[in-house]
Amino acid sequence: MKVHKIYKQIISSLALFFFFFGNSVEILADDVFKTFTQDGYGEMVQTQDAYLANYTISVFDGQTFNKPMDMKFGVNNEIYVADSGNNRIVVLTKEGELIRIIKNDSFVHPTGIFISNQGYLYVADDMANKVFVLNKEDEIIHTFGKPDALSFGEKAPFSPTKVTVDNRGNAYVISRGNNNGLIILNKDVEGEFLGYFAPNTTSNSLLTTFRKMIFSEEQLDKMLGTTPDSATNLNIDGQGLVYTITPNENSKNVIKKLNMGGKNLLQDNYVYFPSSLAIGNIDNIFTIGEDGYIYEYTSEGEFLFMFGGKDDGKQRRGLIGKGSGILVDDNGTVYTLDEKKNEIQTFIPTEFTETLHEALALYQRGRYEESKSPWSEVLKMNSQFDFASLGLGEAYFKEENYERAMVSFRDAKEKVGYSDSFWEIRNVWIRHNVIKILLMVVILVVLISIVKILGRRLKVGKALIGKWQQLLSIPLIKQLRFLKYYMLHPLDGIYGIKKESKTSNISTGIISILALLIFILNKYFTGFIFSTVRDGVYTLFQDILFSVIIFSAVTISTYLICTITDGSASFKFLFHGFIYSLAPYLLIKPFVIVASNVLTLNEVFLLSFTNAIIYLWMGLLFFLTIKELN
Repeated sequence: MKVHKIYKQIISSLALFFFFFGNSVEILADDVFKTFTQDGYGEMVQTQDAYLANYTISVFDGQTFNKPMDMKFGVNNEIYVADSGNNRIVVLTKEGELIRIIKNDSFVHPTGIFISNQGYLYVADDMANKVFVLNKEDEIIHTFGKPDALSFGEKAPFSPTKVTVDNRGNAYVISRGNNNGLIILNKDVEGEFLGYFAPNTTSNSLLTTFRKMIFSEEQLDKMLGTTPDSATNLNIDGQGLVYTITPNENSKNVIKKLNMGGKNLLQDNYVYFPSSLAIGNIDNIFTIGEDGYIYEYTSEGEFLFMFGGKDDGKQRRGLIGKGSGILVDDNGTVYTLDEKKNEIQTFIPTEFTETLHEALALYQRGRYEESKSPWSEVLKMNSQFDFASLGLGEAYFKEENYERAMVSFRDAKEKVGYSDSFWEIRNVWIRHNVIKILLMVVILVVLISIVKILGRRLKVGKALIGKWQQLLSIPLIKQLRFLKYYMLHPLDGIYGIKKESKTSNISTGIISILALLIFILNKYFTGFIFSTVRDGVYTLFQDILFSVIIFSAVTISTYLICTITDGSASFKFLFHGFIYSLAPYLLIKPFVIVASNVLTLNEVFLLSFTNAIIYLWMGLLFFLTIKELN
């Protein structure tokens, strides 16, 4: 009877467990995408959710989309969708309720839309080869066809796929196959065609330049890489700046933010085959790729997040079949258009993202003091989020709080900001201590002079000098001191190795160990500004093994080559010569390591020049060693 009661309790407990947790497990399994950001080293790392999948719009008034290609907000925040497969424009509320459907016999395959501030609807139709302008009553009031102007180009195609409009009424049009740039049209200007804007360029390699000199235009057109890629989508922000995206696996400027002169204002960026882009309310840039991933950048093109992903056919929430459009409303909600799944998905920002956006907005308005609080909140939520440390560092720097700025920049792995902050701190220190430094130098010079004079006159001084001379006369010490002589007088030094036994296996072994030690010190104790090693990464065993193997391989291979070519150098002399050829590295590099901790990027030339001297000097010593020993 007791056993039966126990079974009943277990079954009841399991039933309650699945009742309360069954739905949540299903939701977690359904929402499967991950969020990535970029750390201070430029590597993609997973972070906490920036956006959460919300609701989906796939059916409206019993109807569905058919390969929708574009999506834009209207003047009243309604959603306009270019339902290309159904040859129509669908207008919905943000919640997915149907407002109206715009159909016209002139539409053949509308692929791009834009709603001007006056409420006019611009429709780019790539099969009709036209751009239609509709008024608020959905009537066509103007049609842009292929421009007749000679400057457009007789052979230039006009197959408009996307369109956007600035505050002056200028329409910027992308035409499939036309790589001359964005086409600018204005119905209120005679001739309508105003010219091309911001064409993409190709990289001018030596081979490309040579081809352009000898090949005809027809031959160049048939060759890959000689004509620039065309932009595939565009948008415009509240300031009238035009944004474009150009899919190119080899380009570092996939997204461009163009000023009035057509110059790109963004830093290097990359998106895998982007299909659309949108501008947020703090000028942050959102793009969606054909692979379903959504990217967010700051107004200056700094990478923030990547989330979403490719749907594998299981209709999972948050994953996208083939992205074709993206929007962002004033609340930060992201709307994505899926050409393959024929739906709109929405993503809402998390508290983490909202706090980050708040910090960005304050910083961009110049309110640095106020921005520090949200930056700090972001770091409390994720102490490893390097971009927040970067933002906090920039806020401190603007306030001239260079000590705190340097700490934040160090956390963000930001060398430029760290260098600038350190430069300011160092300048202040030098100004406050320059007299003390000069006095110390003078006192040191005087003390050295006094010690030299007393050392020659006093018995104690003479005795110490005698002991010092005895120490220097020890054979091993003389062999170690020979390192400096070898560096300054290589020909005599090589003769000393070969004929006068100026070196020994013991001295060579000690110098080898010192060289390894300096190599390790250089790798791990070079100043942060000039360091190439990541924080917390130590590979001492591999470093030592790599150095020994490389040096041994070079020495042995050189000896074998000399033997084959009837050289007279023994392996012992060659090895000793090679070790002593490291003299510039051993005697100068320690000063470079120390200097790297007190110099900034403004003085990088000093380190680069000194390092160049070290390695050129070593190369010369290696060459002379091989030549003279043989």
